[in-house]
Amino acid sequence: IEFGEETGFTKYSGCYHDEASPLRFDGRPIYQLDIEEEAAFGYCKREQRWYVFDNSENGYEDACKAADEMGQSLLAYSSRTHSFDIEAVFSDTWFSRGHTPLDVTFFVEGNGTTVGCGKKIGDGKYDMALNTEEFSYDGGDCCAATCNGPLCGRGTIDGHAFGTKISSVGDGYQSCLDPSMVTIEILFDRIDFPSPLQVNCGGKTHLWLDVVKEMVHKKEKIRVSDGSSCTVAFPTPFFTDIEYTVYHSGVEGVNDTIITKGNSSDKDDDEFQLIPRCYFDKLKDYIDMHTIYVNERTPQRMIIIDWLLANGTDTRNLECENPFFIERYATAVAYISAKVDDTFWNNASNASILDAFPEYIKNHDTQCSWPFVRCTGGKVSELHFGNSNDPLQGTLATEITLFTELEKLNLVENSLRRNIPTEFGNLKSLKELYLAKLSVLLLHVLFL
Repeated sequence: IEFGEETGFTKYSGCYHDEASPLRFDGRPIYQLDIEEEAAFGYCKREQRWYVFDNSENGYEDACKAADEMGQSLLAYSSRTHSFDIEAVFSDTWFSRGHTPLDVTFFVEGNGTTVGCGKKIGDGKYDMALNTEEFSYDGGDCCAATCNGPLCGRGTIDGHAFGTKISSVGDGYQSCLDPSMVTIEILFDRIDFPSPLQVNCGGKTHLWLDVVKEMVHKKEKIRVSDGSSCTVAFPTPFFTDIEYTVYHSGVEGVNDTIITKGNSSDKDDDEFQLIPRCYFDKLKDYIDMHTIYVNERTPQRMIIIDWLLANGTDTRNLECENPFFIERYATAVAYISAKVDDTFWNNASNASILDAFPEYIKNHDTQCSWPFVRCTGGKVSELHFGNSNDPLQGTLATEITLFTELEKLNLVENSLRRNIPTEFGNLKSLKELYLAKLSVLLLHVLFL
């Protein structure tokens, strides 16, 4: 039995045995703790509950006596049950003597699995036998994102990494099985001068090991929290030469998406933001998710995803739950694509691109409140892009065709470049199109 820290009963955590106990009540054993603390538990048929109690002073011979006194000796009791099998109530709610629910975990040795007395769930040390859903993957100890404590991940990589036998010991979480995590993979494309590698995600070290030349052209999987911000670093950049590629893998319908490529000799750490699962699910039918991280021809798409992620986890989840998520994404991409020209994209950083946004977009106001947008029932019905005082000079993005209820499009007094996308003809609801004084380089419009 393991009691959570907040219960105040952690000293009573440990293995309870019946074979060592001479005590019997109603023909059934009183289980006794096998460490210094004299605790026990047993079933009271009258109350139809299991009771855990301190047996150091009173020497109870049956659980009903402990239940009758309900004093300081009583530690916990189960929900009502007709079963004399303790395992039947492992998943039920247990209560303190003050009748409040307790954080208590039970596990049984046997059935081919030896958990071992002394092992603790959530103690910051990886225990293979506890790495199952039943034990919440050792209380989070098996994954970097959920492990807490100074021993997390320490020395767990011993003998094998990147498909290679290694002689040194590293830190990591190769046995992380929690399905809520996502997978990134690192491939070494070239290794001339090896050095240590460190991968941090969400402010925690997920991998630390010494790279060896035998790891070239081999991958290592790293399980991280969905939507994490990560960093790949080589602590000795002046004495190393390693080319690598980082992949986002395991997303349904999308495999081996390249996130970034780099060289260990770069002075700056390689930082990147993972696109959350829900974004892939929402956008995969509309854009090429295989190249979303590194598409140099249309960087605005990743810029807008970064913008949607900018306010952290709460905002990210709210964005995904937004029924108008696709239109929000499409409106921002269409605006920034039409606002700036190719010269700007070629010379701008992500930060300077976001600076091109007006305050009402930076502040994450709903797209229906933006001055160039009109909505009906929450759906975009009108777009009024640019004017003589603030003309557009970029391109018309294909995302404009995602407005299924768009009835009016105003492009008056603008100077767009490149072809108007052929998908433009898919705007089946479009009734009014204003093109007066519109200058378009390489104009090509196809209506279906």
